[in-house]
Amino acid sequence: MTEDIKIAADRHEAHIGEEFVVSIAPPVLRRTSRVSDGVAYVLAVDDSWSMAIRADSKSEEFADESDPDDLSRKDVAHSGVRELATALPHGARVDVITFAQNSGLRFSGTAGELLRKGSWDGNPENERGWTNIDGALHSAYERLEQHRAGSRRVVLLSDGLPNFGETDPGRLAAIARDAADRELHTDVIGIGAGADYELLAGLTTTGRADHVASRTNAADEMKQIAARLAAHGRDVVVGSGELSLEINPYFQVLGVYQIDPTRRRLDGVLADGGGRRPSEVHLTLGAIAEGYDGQPLYALKLRAPGRVSAGSVPVLKATGRVGSGSEARELTPGRFELRTVNNPLAPNIRPEYARAVAAADLDREINDRAAAAGSDGERQRIFEEGVERARRIQAPDLAAAYQQASGGLREGLQTKDVLNESRATSSRSSTRNKRDWFQDIPVEMPDEIRARRRRRSLDDDDDDDAGAYGGAAAGSPYAGSSYGGASYRDGAYRDGAHGGRSGGDPYGDPYGGDSHGEASGGSYGDGADAPTRPPAPGQGSA
Repeated sequence: MTEDIKIAADRHEAHIGEEFVVSIAPPVLRRTSRVSDGVAYVLAVDDSWSMAIRADSKSEEFADESDPDDLSRKDVAHSGVRELATALPHGARVDVITFAQNSGLRFSGTAGELLRKGSWDGNPENERGWTNIDGALHSAYERLEQHRAGSRRVVLLSDGLPNFGETDPGRLAAIARDAADRELHTDVIGIGAGADYELLAGLTTTGRADHVASRTNAADEMKQIAARLAAHGRDVVVGSGELSLEINPYFQVLGVYQIDPTRRRLDGVLADGGGRRPSEVHLTLGAIAEGYDGQPLYALKLRAPGRVSAGSVPVLKATGRVGSGSEARELTPGRFELRTVNNPLAPNIRPEYARAVAAADLDREINDRAAAAGSDGERQRIFEEGVERARRIQAPDLAAAYQQASGGLREGLQTKDVLNESRATSSRSSTRNKRDWFQDIPVEMPDEIRARRRRRSLDDDDDDDAGAYGGAAAGSPYAGSSYGGASYRDGAYRDGAHGGRSGGDPYGDPYGGDSHGEASGGSYGDGADAPTRPPAPGQGSA
């Protein structure tokens, strides 16, 4: 069984040297695509001393255990466990582990049984001065491997830094990545100002840790987060997946982004071809849930070459799979082509693509600047700037996140608490109408407009110059050339039927020499990076 990879750009043709966005996603999976049924969760709850601090404390005073209305961080964590048990299928397997210096299994059964039990024991008091996230992860993954459910997840709830066992963030992240390769995925909820957002986010497949700040509504926020995590986990169809992208070297890759379920710019996933070879991107999808809500979504920001093409040229090819081992299913490769034209008015038919990319770039900038700021007053000004800029790019959820961060600073929340909450909230995707992202949008192209005008016997003198829109005029050095005639036939751009090859460049030179001859100097045949600016007035195709 194969499914198509979805690819669409925000335009049908790109002006020379112009930036544009291409969106890529695996197919929408249905429940009938599920290989293995069942849901298994391990809930790992921090039981160190700091979890007894008041949930709304701005100065880390401890809650009064004799006052049922004086909630501690531990109470907030327990409310999250109960919400997860409520939102999961009642027959789902659920284990509860508490951890401090050591980890201990406190409950094992079904979600329904956990709700009826309602409480569990914690760690011995003499262990609670330590936080051993390393031990908690290993214990949780060992428990999960005993279950053969299709969806297997750890939810780690903690308020602090690890100070026992492995404490290096990179090595802890490697433990979680190794588990994800075995389809054991980790979600994380940080609580309060002591939580280390960077470390906790590194444990997750999505690269985002949820966070509950020290507010009076902390328990309500925890319940909302737990319900979201449970909704994704119970609807998982396959436990892993990947996409591999190959991008034509004449199209410069300006950025790789995840749009859903996390909004972020991705680092370390691009192997740049250097202008001679295809650039490559490898994307790890993690567990994929059913329907549009469970579909991961990615985007590339590209720059078009600085010359007009004679016709559509290949931009990228995508291959991939869902599932692993004997249960893996290869996806039908996806391919995308467009023309480059000398037309600054070439229409952008999907402006939401660029808005999603702009929101991810803005989010990184604002949160990085706020983290580096020297005072809370400066941070507040940065977040207020973020509110206005988010509104300008029509990202209301981002504006709301920065508004909340600015308000938290005014309320006196600890700086780290505000920064953690901002990063967790602002990176949470809010993609709307996802089912429309890959729908075909009919657009009347310039050649079609000219043909219609001719049919109506209108004056078409201004349409004689076909090269302006990619149909190179007779005698033009670009006639008959679509970047070397390269195509995705046989799985790559390497056909090169209409272009010379130079110095081991598998693409040939799409512009140098004649349209069927050897490459000569002057264009991209020397392997240099493609120009990133349109030609000066009077140069290039008319």
